[in-house]
Amino acid sequence: MRTVLFTVALLLLAGNVLATEFCDGFEAGYKTGYKQAANSSLDPLVPLCPLQPLKGFGDPNSDFEHGYTVGFKQGTVSGSR
Repeated sequence: MRTVLFTVALLLLAGNVLATEFCDGFEAGYKTGYKQAANSSLDPLVPLCPLQPLKGFGDPNSDFEHGYTVGFKQGTVSGSR
């Protein structure tokens, strides 16, 4: 039982470590996109960071920049509602 709990905890921590750059970029991009679309200066509540999609042709190499573009698009949509 302890082995299963340890394995699950390790996988969760490893997933968070790998996704931090993407999620940091997502948060920054979401805030910027939301503020532009809503014409507001207040920071919105940022939704949970999604799983990082596969990079396509033309996507930035940096995980932060990739997260920023994904977050910016989602923030723009949310801010225009």
